[in-house]
Amino acid sequence: MEKEEVKHMEHKMYDIHMHIVPGVDDGSWSLDMSYSMLYMAYEQGIRKIIATPHSSAYDRDYESTISAFQQLKEQKQKWLEVELYLGCEVNCNRKNMQSILGKLQSGIYPSLNQTPYVLTEFSTRIGRDEAIFCTMELLNAGWIPVLAHLERYKQLFADETVHELKKNGCLIQMNLYSVFDEGDEKIQQNALYLIQQKLVDFLGTDAHRMNHRPPSAEDGLRFLYTNFEKEYIDKIAFGNAEQQLFG
Repeated sequence: MEKEEVKHMEHKMYDIHMHIVPGVDDGSWSLDMSYSMLYMAYEQGIRKIIATPHSSAYDRDYESTISAFQQLKEQKQKWLEVELYLGCEVNCNRKNMQSILGKLQSGIYPSLNQTPYVLTEFSTRIGRDEAIFCTMELLNAGWIPVLAHLERYKQLFADETVHELKKNGCLIQMNLYSVFDEGDEKIQQNALYLIQQKLVDFLGTDAHRMNHRPPSAEDGLRFLYTNFEKEYIDKIAFGNAEQQLFG
C-alpha cells in the first residue's frame, strides 16, 4: 500500500474507547499527560475521541469526573483538531444489572455521546449465560451494548457465544493493537477472527497512559488496511461511528 494512502486513512480514525480523563481512574494521571495523549492521538490520525472513564469513577465521585472531563475539553489546545465526547465503560455482571440500568437511566453513567449505545465491559472470565443475561437486560431496557474489547473474553469464543451476542443486537468494539501487538496469542487470534468474520463494528485504542497502552493507532491501521478489505476497515475505523455515534 502506498504511504500516501495509509496516511489519508489514518486521518479517518475515530476512537470510541479511551481513558483520557485525568485523575479519575487507572487512565491518565494528570492534565499534562492527557494533553500528551491528545497530541499523540492526533499524530496517529485520530480525530474524534469518546472519553470513557470506568463506571467506578462515576461511582466514586460523579461531579469530579464530569468536572475533569470538562476541564480537559475546555483547556485542550485550540489548534489541536481533536473533538472530545463523553462516555463510560460500564462494568457489568449478573448481580449489578438493576443498579446499572438505574444509573444509565438517570445519567450517572453516560452512554456514548448521549446515544443509546453503551460501552459494556465484562470480567475476562465471563461465560455464555452471564454475557447473554447482562446484554439482554440492557437490550430490553432500550440500550444497545457495545462490547468493549470482546477479544479478551476467551470463553465466549470457545462456545461461539460471540455470534449469539451479535445476532441478539450487540455491537463489538475491538482494541486496535490486539490484531498485531498483543502479548496473549489467544487474544490476538480472537481479534483476527472477529475481523475475518466481519463482526467488529468499532475500533478503539483503550489507551490508558503514555507509559501503559498509549493511544497508538498508526501501526494497527496499517496492518488492517494492508491485510483486509478497505471498505470494511473504513466502516469500523470511522464510518460506523460517524453514522451511529456522531450523526
